[in-house]
Amino acid sequence: MAQPAEETVKIYKLESLEVTGSSRLSQEQIREQLRISDNTTLSDEWLAEARTKLLGLAVYKYVFFSLKKGSNPSYAKLLITAYDDDEVLSDWATGGEFGLSLVKPAPDLGDDSPVRSYRFGLVARNLLKRSHRGALIAELGNDGNLVVGSVAYGLPRFVSEAIQFDAALLLTDPSQKYLETEAFGIKGQTIWTRQRWGLDVNYGLAWYSNRHDRYRLDHWPSLVSGPKLGLVRETRLLSFLPKPGYKTAASIVPSLVNREHATFEAEMLRTEQFRDMLAVTAAGKLIQIGRGATTIRGEFKIELPITTSSHGLRSILYFSRRLGRDQYRSFKHSGSETIAGYRYHSTGFIGDINFKLASENPFARRWKKAPTPDLETGSAEVGDAP
Repeated sequence: MAQPAEETVKIYKLESLEVTGSSRLSQEQIREQLRISDNTTLSDEWLAEARTKLLGLAVYKYVFFSLKKGSNPSYAKLLITAYDDDEVLSDWATGGEFGLSLVKPAPDLGDDSPVRSYRFGLVARNLLKRSHRGALIAELGNDGNLVVGSVAYGLPRFVSEAIQFDAALLLTDPSQKYLETEAFGIKGQTIWTRQRWGLDVNYGLAWYSNRHDRYRLDHWPSLVSGPKLGLVRETRLLSFLPKPGYKTAASIVPSLVNREHATFEAEMLRTEQFRDMLAVTAAGKLIQIGRGATTIRGEFKIELPITTSSHGLRSILYFSRRLGRDQYRSFKHSGSETIAGYRYHSTGFIGDINFKLASENPFARRWKKAPTPDLETGSAEVGDAP
């Protein structure tokens, strides 16, 4: 009996591109986003990845791809039909965010307010109708002081080099947000990203500081600054409810301020999804500063969708358990917290209310008497920790 011929998959070269249905992004901008060139191959994998990228721009509700016969049997014309998302208020895709953190009052520590902090944010994509991205986040404590502050800006990808530039500055008050302070109270970086071998290759400049009175981890290396090089591999699709997949990342900053404080960072994260109704994420991160300083963070998070509409997912419940530890010579910080929260997504707005159960304050009770190291000379003075 003759064996059936194996079925082959036809792969075409791109002859031309046509975009219809939306004017939010020009045809040239879409070419930049998808890194389309005259040698682009229209395989099934490329088409699926391209559609995911366009939907990830947050300005389209639906995107359809179709192929038309080209002038040569080996070529095809690519037709992209994109439909605007009605919930995006403008071509800039701007949105707001508000969050409220509640804790159990602790009158014995002079804290009788259940509100720990208020979070405000402004996020925008497709700024100036040129695919630029920006974010501004501020979280204020119940005393009115800035607990967390962040500003970030990103430029679009470029066809010729497939590079994306991002700049970000983050301030965190360790006394209020210890687990979010990863070794340094102030972090700034400018990073270029080049895609190679299925990886994101990051390179740029980093500036990590513990020199500000409020935004610093006490008794820790005061400044790390220098070039940064890293590798990132992520298979998850980030959305309101994260899709299944994983992320691995590693980077190094050879500090030019003090070479003994060269910093290495490693991160691993995995998300599993069960019947599209439950997402479970486990994450861990390690930061090593020179030989003596180690920062470890871990989190286990469950996200449960509870309401939907014709436009998709509307709100989720989430539960998170977070742990952290820092050690530098004789000094140790540690803490943990359990968070239960509700997160809502609507037209240009994200709301979040959560309740936190934290361990004892790591700055008030976990320190013991230890010599205070001089970071410049290496000598020590005996003193009382708080």
